[in-house]
Amino acid sequence: MIQLLDIQQSNDVLLVGMWGMGGIGKTTIAKAIYNKIGCSFEGRSFLANIREVWEQNAGQVNLQKQLLFDICKETTTKIQNIESGNIILKDRLCRKRVLLVLDDVNTLDQLNALCGSRKWFGSGSRIIITTRDLHILRGNRVDQVYKMKEMD
Repeated sequence: MIQLLDIQQSNDVLLVGMWGMGGIGKTTIAKAIYNKIGCSFEGRSFLANIREVWEQNAGQVNLQKQLLFDICKETTTKIQNIESGNIILKDRLCRKRVLLVLDDVNTLDQLNALCGSRKWFGSGSRIIITTRDLHILRGNRVDQVYKMKEMD
């Protein structure tokens, strides 16, 4: 997985998907990678349990606020709704090399609100998306898909 992220070689913004059934260890591996390589980025954020948080009252905006705080240490910026959050995130993150883990994504709306486009992030950024749903990673949304193997 770390080789897929190509930390030193590429200044492109890379998105890597981790796909597999629930309980197989996607989050555990993503957290280990985050802890191992996170210090080599200007900013980093691990947004856990997105599927659950998204359903909570104001969960969508709270995830955007958490992302802004983790990377920019900002608490004063007010995010009113997802659309204004998208504009703020794109503006604040585009000059930073960041490591972002989006854990347990299950809809494209979640991906669009937290990682709308590669242009949102500075060169050399790495985004890891864990999901149970392969369709989230289809098309040209991610550069690589790491399929988790079931343990025997």
